[in-house]
Amino acid sequence: MSQSATDPDLSDRKAYHSSYRTISSDKKAALALVKLILRFNWSSCAIIYQNDVFGAGAFKAINEVFENTGLIGRQSMEFNMAELRIRGDLKTYLNNAATRTVVVWAQPVYTTLILQAALDSNVVGPYFTWILSFNVSLNSFNPNDCER
Repeated sequence: MSQSATDPDLSDRKAYHSSYRTISSDKKAALALVKLILRFNWSSCAIIYQNDVFGAGAFKAINEVFENTGLIGRQSMEFNMAELRIRGDLKTYLNNAATRTVVVWAQPVYTTLILQAALDSNVVGPYFTWILSFNVSLNSFNPNDCER
């Protein structure tokens, strides 16, 4: 039994007959994400994920669900957990992206760092919609930044 293992493969009852979930798989979260995207008539999104099994598994699940539903245009950036930064230039990447919807799939501590990079790069609302995999307290940010 695991309270944090979200890998969809663990739902395979033939391979893991004694494994039980207390949290949804990444695939279920990816399906919910697709429903949200379809609900608002968005056609694509940018995905920022942490570079470990958690992030890569979620990215894989999102890609599979996107392909199965015919959605296109999922661009990605990786958050390097060892260097505590996004690989590449976030501002250039998002300003040149075909989408203004950004999905962050990272643990809360990394999500906070990703959001701070977004604030520093001025790639936040009203121009961008950010969807997070975890709740993050706005108390850790400068109050002036939170107004953006």
